[in-house]
Amino acid sequence: MTINQIFNIPQLNIKRVTSENDNIQIYASIKSKKAQCPTCNKYSNSIHDNYERNLTDLPILNSKTEIILRTRKFKCKNAQCHQKVFSEQIPFVAKYARRTKRVSNKLDTLSIELTSKQGSMLSEEFRIKVSPSTITRMAHKQPLPPIKQPKILGVDDWAYRKGVSYGTILIDMETSKPIDVLESREGDDLKDWLKKYKDIKVVTRDRASAYCAAITEICPNTVQVADRFHLLMNLSDALDKYFKFLNPKINELIKSKTNELLDNTINKTSIQNNTFKIQKIDTDKCVSKTKIDQREVIFKKLKELQEQNVAIKKISRDLGISRGTVRSYFQYTTLPPKSYNKQTNIDLFTEHIIYRLNENVSGKEIINEIKELGYDGSQTQAYYNINIIKEKYNLSFSKLGQLQTVKIPFVKPLTTRELAKTIGASFTSIKEISKKEYLKTLLENLPELKIVRKLVIIFKTMFWRGKGNIERWINFIKKSKYKLTGLTSFANGLMSDIKAVKNGINLHWSNGAVEGHVNRIKSKKRQMYGRAKFDLLRRKIILSQTG
Repeated sequence: MTINQIFNIPQLNIKRVTSENDNIQIYASIKSKKAQCPTCNKYSNSIHDNYERNLTDLPILNSKTEIILRTRKFKCKNAQCHQKVFSEQIPFVAKYARRTKRVSNKLDTLSIELTSKQGSMLSEEFRIKVSPSTITRMAHKQPLPPIKQPKILGVDDWAYRKGVSYGTILIDMETSKPIDVLESREGDDLKDWLKKYKDIKVVTRDRASAYCAAITEICPNTVQVADRFHLLMNLSDALDKYFKFLNPKINELIKSKTNELLDNTINKTSIQNNTFKIQKIDTDKCVSKTKIDQREVIFKKLKELQEQNVAIKKISRDLGISRGTVRSYFQYTTLPPKSYNKQTNIDLFTEHIIYRLNENVSGKEIINEIKELGYDGSQTQAYYNINIIKEKYNLSFSKLGQLQTVKIPFVKPLTTRELAKTIGASFTSIKEISKKEYLKTLLENLPELKIVRKLVIIFKTMFWRGKGNIERWINFIKKSKYKLTGLTSFANGLMSDIKAVKNGINLHWSNGAVEGHVNRIKSKKRQMYGRAKFDLLRRKIILSQTG
């Protein structure tokens, strides 16, 4: 293989090649005997002068490569042309450039896919080192591809800062590539964009009313498709509200079932072994009293104002809570518990813990023992409660407490969010036995949950099969004899957007590709750390081929 084949630029004559300290210098000149004037396009062979251009090229054998190009200046022979002298050009190098186009292409890719600092570091590894500022300038200079009229458009919002400010991404669903990014998620911005590209057949979107109104106004004949993923997420949110409303009834049921299981265990153990007994311990004696929920005062005051028909906005302002919280509290008769659940059954093992502490058994061994007996909490919670027991009890009385050998049954409650995810699942798909038993207990004792479970299964089945009567499903919820808090408002929302919801069930289009690009945006934002402006982020989103 010759140097010309390695070099692969047929327009040049290579005079000689030198190598020193991992630097290769290639001395070359242009083969052509004449050059074209850039102004009048006339050819000239009259040489005026020559000079050298130093061009960075791709490395050869991991050595920095530089082309020393002898470039000629020609006189323009066209008397009518104002350009008297011009330099000869070749296609693989841009005018005034100090690197070949194939090097620029590599650096362009680095500028889009990486941060400025990372791109600069990698360029040094490639032996074509440039500074971070140069990488940023190259990203800004890259032209965006022209927007072709899309037929199937995907629309979704993305967050500059979650919960604070948002933008809009537009995807050509036929190619699954982003075609534009808008600086906000306001309907007016989307309207301005749609006015330029009105010939859209189908739009897939989330449930945002601003997008719906903008599309309906500018493209009234466009088929709108509500995304299936967002519909299922909206259902999950509605179920979460419903279970928060039902939580007092669920807690009362689980408490009675737990006591029933505990009593059965005590009776069974007493028959088998008269010398052993399990004592129920008053939790307040060994565990610090539960702190008063500060929300209770606000909740009571809110219910008083609700009875007086005070406006939501005024209640929000007077009590210092959001309007969303006011609306949610309006639906409840009692204060719902906090969303997190730190309840454990460690109080059932108080006697055992005291007995083992008096025998100078380590906390770790005690925790391992009570886990085998049915303790369901974390190790941190166990250590915390063991320390409380040490403080509350005088451990010098060695006969206080008894050794426990029988595993205690306990119904572990699920959070409202976990219930929302589990209620529509088949029992065979639930791997954890405790979740399965908990769900069976609720369904056997709360008849309305059977109806809710059936509604959830029907809703999901409509999307799996691609057909179903969604209006009948909505009407059933509205006419139900049970108070389906959360589900009723969800059904009303579906009815207000019923055409798009039906299309979401019947058509195969979805916002899946759009959600993928929203995830790509998250990685791009993290790269830029909020230091760059929207223009650079927009270029990275549209031009990037990776996350």
